[in-house]
Amino acid sequence: MQTRLRPTQQSVQSRMRTWYRRMPGRLVAQAEQQQLDALLHSLTGNRVAQLGCVGHQSLLSGSPMPHHILVDGDVDSTDIDPSLYARPDALPFAAESLDVLVLPHTLEFNPDPQRILQECHRVLTPEGHLVIIGFNPHGLWGLLRWLQRHRDEAPWCGTFLGLSQLCNWIVALDFHIVRTRHFFFRPPLQHAAIMRALSGLEVLGKHRFFPFGGLYLVVAQKRVPAMTPIQLRWRIAPRRRVTALCWVENDTNR
Repeated sequence: MQTRLRPTQQSVQSRMRTWYRRMPGRLVAQAEQQQLDALLHSLTGNRVAQLGCVGHQSLLSGSPMPHHILVDGDVDSTDIDPSLYARPDALPFAAESLDVLVLPHTLEFNPDPQRILQECHRVLTPEGHLVIIGFNPHGLWGLLRWLQRHRDEAPWCGTFLGLSQLCNWIVALDFHIVRTRHFFFRPPLQHAAIMRALSGLEVLGKHRFFPFGGLYLVVAQKRVPAMTPIQLRWRIAPRRRVTALCWVENDTNR
């Protein structure tokens, strides 16, 4: 019996880049850039890094931070020019050296997403921010994923992580969830005219806060260990009675 092998990381990234160049990937790329531009503009610090280039050269253009770092693990790619090549679960950064980390579908196409989150916690500064974009396994996109006959095709070959499961992993690492958001409410259709006609679903989904968008955005902040002040307990010593001894001398000369 022939065994289906899981695609390698390099082939997955190549397939995802091809998918982003076509419909509906082009619209998804625009939506992801818009979400991050609005978010990164409000995050301050010195260093922001993007882990993984699944379909994107860089998503950090909206960040006002002076240092942008693009990290990728696909050494065979010819259309990506990262700052450095590294595995997302073994980052070559010192502890507490990065202010913001952006993970665009980095967890879905790696075998150990929890290890990546642990590494993110290590390199983030106290109160640093973690930004994650992922495909929603629920709703219409999740349903179409299960109905796909060719599950090796992008983006369906990834392991879509549920938002609740992902938030539980993040909180367990001592992060605080700042916000979650669903976006891109149109179905993943390849026909450009139909996708344009369905653009009204984006306005409806945004204002109705539907949890069935094809993608989600998670923003988490690294907690700072709270210092527990030691309160001094003052104890008043009990009063002691002091007995005065008076010595009376007899005057024998009187």
